[in-house]
Amino acid sequence: MIDPRSRLLLFLMGLAVLILVINLVRKRQLQERYALLWLLAGLVLTLAPLFSNVLDRIAYALGIDYPPALLLLLAIIGLMLIIFQLSLAISHNSDQLKVLSQELGLLRQQLDKLQREQVAQ
Repeated sequence: MIDPRSRLLLFLMGLAVLILVINLVRKRQLQERYALLWLLAGLVLTLAPLFSNVLDRIAYALGIDYPPALLLLLAIIGLMLIIFQLSLAISHNSDQLKVLSQELGLLRQQLDKLQREQVAQ
């Protein structure tokens, strides 16, 4: 069982994460697709203290002797999902950057050719 002070701290941290993410999305500083996992993390942090008995039962069912360790496990899994999502975005952006760089090179080459033709006339 999690003591009341820790419950309150988890609840407030979750609430802070939710408010921060919502404000960042509203100000267009964070895209919605990246905000989803952060919102889920904030929701878990907010709701976990309210349902600590359920967490205790799940922990014991999974063979975890120290129930708060389940929260740590969930946090690690959540952060791994966020890292995976960001890795996918980086890979996509890297591919896009390569294509755009190649297109820019071709356009510059065409522009130089047109400028040389215009000077020659």
